[in-house]
Amino acid sequence: MQWIPTFTLFLFLYPAGWIISRLFYLFDRDVSSNNLSIIGTIISFILFLAVLPSWGRIRWKTNNLWLSIGLDSNNKFKALKIFLSGFIFSVFLIFILFIFYFICGWIDRLGYIKFTEFLNAILLIVGIVLAEEIIFRGWLMEEMSLMFGLRRGIILQSTIFSLAHYRSDIGLLALIPFLTGLFLFGLVLTLRRTIDRGSLWGCIGLHGGLVGIWYLFDSGIVVFSIDTPYFLLGPSRNMVNPIGSVTGITILLATLFFQRRLFARTGRFLTSTVNASFKDEIP
Repeated sequence: MQWIPTFTLFLFLYPAGWIISRLFYLFDRDVSSNNLSIIGTIISFILFLAVLPSWGRIRWKTNNLWLSIGLDSNNKFKALKIFLSGFIFSVFLIFILFIFYFICGWIDRLGYIKFTEFLNAILLIVGIVLAEEIIFRGWLMEEMSLMFGLRRGIILQSTIFSLAHYRSDIGLLALIPFLTGLFLFGLVLTLRRTIDRGSLWGCIGLHGGLVGIWYLFDSGIVVFSIDTPYFLLGPSRNMVNPIGSVTGITILLATLFFQRRLFARTGRFLTSTVNASFKDEIP
């Protein structure tokens, strides 16, 4: 029955955010339903962060919640180094994609972006990506490891991460590779955390770099040829997202192949963070 607190936490937080967001109608009757949804999500995440320290003390028996989910920043230089290593790796992966498309002649030209688009890319990294990593590779991964063990926990966490990005606006033939790519990406990010000995900063750098750089690509830095096979750019003609493309899935599989030996040596560090004592001893 250990799963009940995990399930009920979000069963409470999401409706709470939705209810509080409706109070914005008192100040602006013209606020759109989409904006209300965004506001509700932000409120739910803030409530989640407020609950986390108590959750760590009661459920994980640790006073250092941020260490347990991999966000310990006592050594800021080390945290920055791990973040940059993940970000640099994301640049390398995007570079592989770019070179492949360029050699095949599927890039028409290089463009430029507006400063506002650059700020939006940073916002993606600081906002959405940071929140996702705290929830999925931080809190949820620790919960899955606690209940099911490390290896099964990795699979379950990656599955939930994939399904959480379900989209009803794309067909089944596009949805399957899209969710498959997200599942593999969840595995890559989780193994990245184990390789970094429990630190979440490398995951944030890798995830943020891929999302932010591709956003800039999609905003006009790179203009792809109309002759580019759609399955190499995304899961469908109407959805350009390499996470669900043949090339993206291939790169993720190759990354997992090279991560497996490092995981065998460092995977134990992830589970040991949950078992940190009240004295906050580093395992």
